[in-house]
Amino acid sequence: MSIQSVRGVALAALIAVSLTSCFGIIDKGRRKIAVINGKPVTRDDFDKVLRDMPAQTRPLIRTKGDMLSALQAYLDKRVRYKNAEDLVAAKKIFVPRELAEAVLRVREPEIFVKIANPEDYKMTQEDLKYMEEDREIRIDEMLKELEAEQGVQYRIDEAIKEATITITEQEYADEYAVRRGELNHPERVAFTGILVPGATSEVRTAATELARKLHGGAAPRDLVQASPDLHAAIIEAELENDPAKRKFASFWEQASGAKAGDVIGPVYIEGWTEAAQDAQGKVTQRPYPDGMLVCLVTGRTDQTPKTLEEAKPDLQRNLYYGKVMEELRKANGVQIFEDQLADPGMYDTRQ
Repeated sequence: MSIQSVRGVALAALIAVSLTSCFGIIDKGRRKIAVINGKPVTRDDFDKVLRDMPAQTRPLIRTKGDMLSALQAYLDKRVRYKNAEDLVAAKKIFVPRELAEAVLRVREPEIFVKIANPEDYKMTQEDLKYMEEDREIRIDEMLKELEAEQGVQYRIDEAIKEATITITEQEYADEYAVRRGELNHPERVAFTGILVPGATSEVRTAATELARKLHGGAAPRDLVQASPDLHAAIIEAELENDPAKRKFASFWEQASGAKAGDVIGPVYIEGWTEAAQDAQGKVTQRPYPDGMLVCLVTGRTDQTPKTLEEAKPDLQRNLYYGKVMEELRKANGVQIFEDQLADPGMYDTRQ
């Protein structure tokens, strides 16, 4: 064989290898990694999903397990949204858009800031319009998320009412074994407090002076009687340190770990209420005025772990949620092909 012939064979082989390699890359991107509602999800599809995610919510993928979790979360989101769309169309659930805006205002208050003098920041009317449009999009996204959660809760309520889903004692025990470290009776603090209405500098100064006198051994009621001009009120209460009750957060920043005899405050409180019972036994919530609170701790109960029986109400939602989601996955024909997932090394940093 001549040199030219050898070179020709080698070139043909190189071209064949190159083409095979290129088509291999293309084929890998087209590999089906999941199915939902009869439609495939390829590697390329999921890669685009990851790229399009906001940086703050994009998952960190370093292992095959991370990739599987990210894919499962994506498919579950589609399932939850589809469920919500069906229930909204059937008028089974409803979330007002105002609620979505209110939730977003709490979570991301910065996007609702009004810019008084945009020219100071070299912002054009187009910039302001873009910000407004982006804010509306974010509210719509929050609305969909709230509808999705309400939709799953609707399915849970229906399943409980119709007894189509049950939880076994073994399932309770297994869930308790996983979560027992977070299942506790929260710490509780009992106190006698002095509430001075208002938030002026004079009120803050007066509250600081009351705290100093409490440290010196004065009784709260005596201090209130001695200072009628403050219009202060006595509060006797016992609170539990529940992180979900945000209105008590400022109180617990100082009160957590406090012992009987300790003085808490001054601390600004707002939105507190007092339970009041009328002659017919009806309980209503009477609001306290917002203001500065100082208080003397009269008792304390430490955080204690819950037993399995005590924890069952806490365990139920997770268990019912998981079971309902599994039913929704089946109804939407969700399948994942783990052996076709891409090399996790492609995602070893945030995209």
